[in-house]
Amino acid sequence: MINKYKVKHTSIMHNGRLYKEGSIIELSDEQAKRLEDFVDLVNKSLIKKQQKNQNVKMSVKTNVETKSEPAKTEEASKKNEVPDGGANDDK
Repeated sequence: MINKYKVKHTSIMHNGRLYKEGSIIELSDEQAKRLEDFVDLVNKSLIKKQQKNQNVKMSVKTNVETKSEPAKTEEASKKNEVPDGGANDDK
């Protein structure tokens, strides 16, 4: 039986074609058994969902708005200062 597998941890040369990590490869049960450390069985509906998600990610643009606080004026900064009681720490 032929199933689809996702290549993991390495690249695989199969039937003269290079399958890089993350690629989907079709293997027989016997071939998959020999490569079990380097492939994971993939559910067909999962493959379609991943392809759909990749297409959506490519077509959607996101706008990130950043909000910043207005800069404090020198006068406002002085209001937040705590008086040290005239102590001199520079001894």
